[in-house]
Amino acid sequence: MKPIVLLFTSLSSKYALYWAVKKQVLQFAPNSVVMGTDCRAECPASSKVDIFVQTPETEIWKESDLVSFCQKHRITHIVPTRDGELKFWSAHAPKLSSLGISTMISNQSRISYCLDKLTFFNSWPKSSPIQPINTALSPDNLKCDRYVVKERYGSGANLIGTNLTLAEAKDWAKKLENPIFQPYIKGSELSAETWVDRLSKCHGMLLRWRSKVLDGEAIQSEVFQDSTLERNLIECVENIPGIHGHCLTQVKINTEGIPQIIELNPRLGGASPLAFHAGISSIFWFLEESQGLSKKIPTTPALQYGSKLIKENGLVHIIDPFPSRQKKSED
Repeated sequence: MKPIVLLFTSLSSKYALYWAVKKQVLQFAPNSVVMGTDCRAECPASSKVDIFVQTPETEIWKESDLVSFCQKHRITHIVPTRDGELKFWSAHAPKLSSLGISTMISNQSRISYCLDKLTFFNSWPKSSPIQPINTALSPDNLKCDRYVVKERYGSGANLIGTNLTLAEAKDWAKKLENPIFQPYIKGSELSAETWVDRLSKCHGMLLRWRSKVLDGEAIQSEVFQDSTLERNLIECVENIPGIHGHCLTQVKINTEGIPQIIELNPRLGGASPLAFHAGISSIFWFLEESQGLSKKIPTTPALQYGSKLIKENGLVHIIDPFPSRQKKSED
């Protein structure tokens, strides 16, 4: 096996996530390299990683230049980390694969499906045990008293308007390019993380409460267990063929205890180091799969419950009820 050189894209300020990815890569092959890249040379984490290389914005990166870049740096594996680049990497994954480079990415149609919130709602399998939150192009098509307004495509958590009256929702929509409307639901939010193989089978399902959220990112999160919810979410993800790699599903639990899907993100998330710590070994399994070792990947991995993630003052802390499992890293 040739040495692994894994490309960690859109580094930005994701040092804690980079560190967690690097840990699993080195567990798989100690002589490996994890290279951080970003289109900004001075991105916050660029000086903290082992190797950093500036790359073009994906919108202007030609496939021939991408291939030359990967060959120059002897890239063997790629892990995208940002919504806005997923289509790019999915489009070029077949060419990269022909060169022996594995990309942890879903297929193009499924990425488009996940990034379009209206299509996501309208096309969600009716047979799935958990359904998504009702989504419409007009608030007049919803039966509710309070509303959420957000962009139809991609991310943009800072542009979301929540708990709005009908008039406020219509005013908020004027700020957005392609607004969609959802009912505002009181309750708790959680993230569910799993790893999905090439046969669309989930390996583990880890639940964590999004206890405190800032700009769409959970800065406080706690792992918990709910076997029924885990099984139902596995069925939901496996009902969507074409998803591959780490998959993060956001769920709302209303005041009556009924879960509804908010969105499904086929990528790593900012709090994924907590999922890694608790037993979702997405990077290790991705490397095993790429080396023809899929049979070694556990379908129901042993998960550790009770761990918490707290992000404050530029640091990410993982607090575990078992002291021997406690971790701390910079972000």
